[in-house]
Amino acid sequence: MASAVVGLDDPIERLAGAGPVTAARLAGRGLFQVRDLLTFFPRAYDDYRRVYAMAELAGLPAGTPVVVRGTVVRVHKFFRRLLDVTIEDGGIRLRARWFRPNAGMVKTYTRGAQVALAGSLRRTEEGEPELIHPSNVTALLAESAGAGIRPRYPKIEKVPGRTVEKVVGAALAVASRQAAEILPATVRERLGLPGIAAALAMVHRPPAHLPDVEIATLFAGASPAQRRFAFEELFVLQVALAVERARVRTEKGFPCGAEVARTLGEVQAVLPFALTLAQQRSARRICEAMAGEAPMQCLLQGDVGSGKTAVAFAACVAIARAGGQTLFMAPTAVLAEQHHRTLGAWAANSGLRIGLLHSGLPAAEQRRVLAAAAVGGLDLIVGTHALLEDRLRLACLGLAIVDEQHRFGVRQRARLRRLGGGENGWQIGAPGGMVPHLLVLSATPIPRTLALTLYGDLELVTLDASPPGRKPVRTRVCRGVAAREAAYQALRQSLASGGQGFVICPAVAEDQGRPATSAVALGRSLRANLAPARIGVLHGQLAFARQREVADAFRTGALDVLVATTIVEVGVDVPSARVMVVEDAERFGLAQLHQLRGRVGRDEEQASCYLLTSSEDAEALARLDMLATVADGFRIAEEDLRRRGSGDVHGTRQAGQPELRFADLSVYLGMIETARQEAEAVLGVDPGLVLPAHAELARAVGERMARARPVAEEAG
Repeated sequence: MASAVVGLDDPIERLAGAGPVTAARLAGRGLFQVRDLLTFFPRAYDDYRRVYAMAELAGLPAGTPVVVRGTVVRVHKFFRRLLDVTIEDGGIRLRARWFRPNAGMVKTYTRGAQVALAGSLRRTEEGEPELIHPSNVTALLAESAGAGIRPRYPKIEKVPGRTVEKVVGAALAVASRQAAEILPATVRERLGLPGIAAALAMVHRPPAHLPDVEIATLFAGASPAQRRFAFEELFVLQVALAVERARVRTEKGFPCGAEVARTLGEVQAVLPFALTLAQQRSARRICEAMAGEAPMQCLLQGDVGSGKTAVAFAACVAIARAGGQTLFMAPTAVLAEQHHRTLGAWAANSGLRIGLLHSGLPAAEQRRVLAAAAVGGLDLIVGTHALLEDRLRLACLGLAIVDEQHRFGVRQRARLRRLGGGENGWQIGAPGGMVPHLLVLSATPIPRTLALTLYGDLELVTLDASPPGRKPVRTRVCRGVAAREAAYQALRQSLASGGQGFVICPAVAEDQGRPATSAVALGRSLRANLAPARIGVLHGQLAFARQREVADAFRTGALDVLVATTIVEVGVDVPSARVMVVEDAERFGLAQLHQLRGRVGRDEEQASCYLLTSSEDAEALARLDMLATVADGFRIAEEDLRRRGSGDVHGTRQAGQPELRFADLSVYLGMIETARQEAEAVLGVDPGLVLPAHAELARAVGERMARARPVAEEAG
């Protein structure tokens, strides 16, 4: 009786070569169904089309992919530890080694056997050629003139590369019969992209007869097949985002009928500074959006010090005047208290009632805030993740504000808006139910094309000007002992004239595994080296009460120097801090360094930032030199994306970033706009994706939205 045909939605263990144990290990990498293997793309390729004579190896550089033939002349077996095989051809010998070989491999190599091996050429300490963990391609060479182009897949623990290659090949066989097109034919034709079957075959099993120029393009990740999958991923994401935008437009938003001009006038009257034209323009757009019938969803981004908090306050005032409440969520208690302090002063002058909620507050104070919020006694509640808890009951939530969005996941911002239902949730679709407005703040400038992917379900509002009078922070890269001493001498001089300073470290404490300057150790040494300056140390491992004590002491001038980790990247606003020294600066991302130096230069005095490094890496030094010459955060963000890729746009992968498996945005950034346009064109014809030609696209969009709705909550 013939076995049942394997389908793309079947579990992987149904494929030849993938039993339950292998399938479980593949599942650890997110590979569950046969179709998942199709998008488990090779990370590189090895060109084994040419068979080298042993005599040719001496002239090849280490790392060259080679195929060699020879006779086994020596075999050393160390039980379960090492297999050492020497092959010979034309009187020249080559050693091949496998660590932790299995029993079947050991039996393959016997003296006198003719074998062919493929691998990356290595050199012993004596300069002799060797191969480590080569593939046995004897059978392949018997079928053709060479071993061809071999894909190299990402490593999976306890699953050999040959096994991965085999099960992917089995999945390709299934796909050749069943794979359906996600990309509409009109889109593929317009963009010159290959069909699904041809593209899968090219990426996973490139033919050996390809012209050299096409092989070079494939190896560079820019072949038509690879571009097709990059575009497909971005296209599906953009369709999902467009569907999400359309869904939100059908909901009922909190009715905010506050007159915009009057709101801006009231805000200006209570602020201790004049709103810039950029702030006025941004606040007007946000208030007008909240006056519409649908809930506003807006991303307000601006460079360091551009004045996003004042714009957010204008939105809070508008909501309060319309009878609603605002939740303002920050990623850390330090930043939440900073916002509460700033907004509280403005709120007091405008009659807004404000509360603070985080787990570090006394229990009695938390109970007081919770009770007031439940009966509408607070217009604005500032806090941390505590705002997500069910114990917080609200009389009438009109607006949710999320600061530093890259630190939160999409589900968290949805929970903040009480979209999850439940006793304290807003029931979507219920009679009279409302969806609160959403304002996302980001002090990390994002290139527009990337913003379309990160926050494509939000309207983008950009603060493109800083308050008048602020000078760019003078930034210098310091290498060597003399430059380091000059940086600290500048800090001493600033302290002597009444200023304050930051010293930033990449680590909290000493780590023997990866030496780095630690805040704890440096704080101890600086107390002696900078005496009589008063030194404080701040990092995330301190109890919150101690964090608040240190931050307040620095803010009030009781401390002269704050030695800290990146906990001060946001939330510490001390205008008299005019010097920053960053230790081991090469360990930070460009965008993160730009954020850090934004802690100084927050008044009209000239501020300086010194980037200390002992790195010899040319790429790392080029990044630091670029930061020293560029003050525009948007240019820095674009450069950071180009150098580091989309997965690291904030320095490290953060919640809320797109989970892209193939479309490296540092390579395919220009595709996003095209993907958005094509998505809008398809939805313009078929808004519900109900046409038969869009069935597979509808399935892919549904999966994308179910995974992250539609931006990934965790990505890395």
